[in-house]
Amino acid sequence: MKSKVITLTGNYRKDRFFDIVSQISKYFSNVKGYELLISDECMKNHSEKMIFDNITVDSFDNCVNKSNYIFSIGGDGTILSTIRKLSCRTIPVLGIHIGNLGFLAMSTEETLNMALDHIVSGNYNIKEKILLKTYRQSNPKDVFYSFNDIVIDHGNSGRVLKTIVQNNEEHINDYEGDGIIICTPTGSTAYSLSSGGPIVHADLDVLTITPISSHSLSARPIVLPSDSNIKISFSNSFVGASLTIDGQIRFDLDKNDKIVVSKSNFYAKIIFMPYYSYIQTLKEKLHWSGNSR
Repeated sequence: MKSKVITLTGNYRKDRFFDIVSQISKYFSNVKGYELLISDECMKNHSEKMIFDNITVDSFDNCVNKSNYIFSIGGDGTILSTIRKLSCRTIPVLGIHIGNLGFLAMSTEETLNMALDHIVSGNYNIKEKILLKTYRQSNPKDVFYSFNDIVIDHGNSGRVLKTIVQNNEEHINDYEGDGIIICTPTGSTAYSLSSGGPIVHADLDVLTITPISSHSLSARPIVLPSDSNIKISFSNSFVGASLTIDGQIRFDLDKNDKIVVSKSNFYAKIIFMPYYSYIQTLKEKLHWSGNSR
């Protein structure tokens, strides 16, 4: 039987990263039928770290092309960057959080062996999650994929930004304020939530537009079908704007740029443990009170 391949990647700059790698290495030293790989970028400047007998170092792309699973070790931001780097290669990702459990991670260092038991026994679920596809209309081949959101804001100008928003060629609104957020259900608990957007259950198939610090009391978030094709352009009063992808990639926009945002034609695949509860995670992270009765 062919071995299943697991690639380890993540935030190697965090102190506990190699402790978790060591724990995974030790676990699989007693389990047959699995091959462990680690991205060479994780080993840069870490030659003094221990060498693992059962882990092979290779380039990220080579690792991914061989893999059945990706283990992303770090925080929620690490999982976002891992999924973005995978692009259209839809390999199931297990998030392993360094520190307290995040929204996206299924395991911490303390619960890791239990999560690995579930992986080996096949007692887990793989859920497909919406990705956003974003590009400038003038350059449709330069595509960015995001798991949480894209943000268009006033950049360094500090001036009010007026965005003209259409969906499927139908005008929605002209938003005046600090900008707008377009997010997936997964991203609804991130920047959008802090800007007054709704919490959207992560299993729903929708997109949300949330204005940031709107100058109009009538401007409200709107939830749209996932087959929406959202186009953002700018008014003649444009001074400056920036586009941010998942809070990690940011670049300036020009007055004539038209930004197109839609659901990608492929999904991110996330591994969920049987003990995971979306509602319980919300309650914990948002400090909701009360107990189930």
